[in-house]
Amino acid sequence: MDARHPDRNALESFSRGEISAREERWIEDHLRSGCAVCQLEVDDLLLRMLGSAAFDTGGDAVAREPEEPAWDRLVETLERRLAMVSIERGEAPRLIAELLGYGPRERTMLARNAGRFQTLAVCEMVIERSFEERFRDTARAVELAELGLLLAQRLDGERYGRSVVQDLQARAWAFLGNARRMAFDLSGAEAALAEAERVAETGSADPLEEARIFDLRASLLADQGRFEQAAELLEVVIDVYDGLREPHRKGRAMISKGVFLGYGGWPEEAIRVIRRGLALVDWDGEPRLVLMARHNLAWFLNECGRSEEAWQQLQRFRHAYAEYEDPWTQLRLIWLDSRIAAGLGRFADAEEGLSEVRRRLLADGRGFDAAMVTLDLANLYLQEGRSAEVKRLAGEMIGLFLAKDIHHHAAAALTVFQQAAEAERATPRLVREIASYLRRARRNPALGFEPAPA
Repeated sequence: MDARHPDRNALESFSRGEISAREERWIEDHLRSGCAVCQLEVDDLLLRMLGSAAFDTGGDAVAREPEEPAWDRLVETLERRLAMVSIERGEAPRLIAELLGYGPRERTMLARNAGRFQTLAVCEMVIERSFEERFRDTARAVELAELGLLLAQRLDGERYGRSVVQDLQARAWAFLGNARRMAFDLSGAEAALAEAERVAETGSADPLEEARIFDLRASLLADQGRFEQAAELLEVVIDVYDGLREPHRKGRAMISKGVFLGYGGWPEEAIRVIRRGLALVDWDGEPRLVLMARHNLAWFLNECGRSEEAWQQLQRFRHAYAEYEDPWTQLRLIWLDSRIAAGLGRFADAEEGLSEVRRRLLADGRGFDAAMVTLDLANLYLQEGRSAEVKRLAGEMIGLFLAKDIHHHAAAALTVFQQAAEAERATPRLVREIASYLRRARRNPALGFEPAPA
């Protein structure tokens, strides 16, 4: 029996009562979870037990007795559980639509008290939906994660298996932490993820669940500006997925690790890791993930001075941006295109693109991103020796960005640049330092800016 799925021998031993109570409880809990892999294994077992003659096209079906009477227990137990899982999964979309049709107070009351909503399938789907909403509507993602947690806390441990319920509660806490992180509530995210880790200790010890929590913990570390620690934790996640033979999840974790390495100041290593991750993920299954990975790959190639290679990479997937209509995806393309143009010495094209991105980000109130683009423009002007334009940008910074989502430590960092520009002491090195700081401090207002000694 491996770390995630009971194998055929384990299922047969389970049917005969020849395994320990702990193993039997684990298999029962695992089967109640509705694992698709094991459902296929059980279907194959049942087919063999009933005999292939029952499906002989050459004549009437001939029923054969199972090879051993003890298999009756396996048939009865597994068929009953699989039928329950199938019924619940079929009903879940309708029940979720009904539940979400109520207002917040009625929805909470029903989740607490109405048994028809307290099923494993409904709970899992609500939690997954919160994860899907994280980029579109962070407030909605938090709301759904809280609802999923409430449902998880009402699940019947006797019906589904106590360890299965504990695992799902841990997952609900973890997804709530992730939703809070996306909503810039880092302290709330920290508390939720700590609770997820505590609850997971009493669950099945399924390494897949543990890896999921570590993966989300790494994202929180990155948002706290701790890119190096995030990359180190993802190394643990990658090892777990490798041991479980989960290539897509392993590739996804490797892409995240590569991005964090790049943000932490190691773009060459980021390129290597992202490429390895892209070779493992399912491109058709998660096209947005693939686009994000390829975007960052081209970004870090350009960061390393390999602008021609970055340009060639971008031409291979430029069309993919058109599949997403949200303004941020389109702005990311223009931003990357402009940075590569600057790297290739096409300064006029770079200035035009960066100015457009900056204008639109300011109009949308995205102060941090607008500040990053402004620093790119300033760096461009510094390369061209246009000190007057650098002073103009610096002079606009504080007035423009204080009204946006820039916290006071970030504003202080921009003030350092403003003062340097006015004194004509601004350098590309200072621009890089401030840009690196803004990446780390974007979601962490407690992180102050300390310029490196001259």
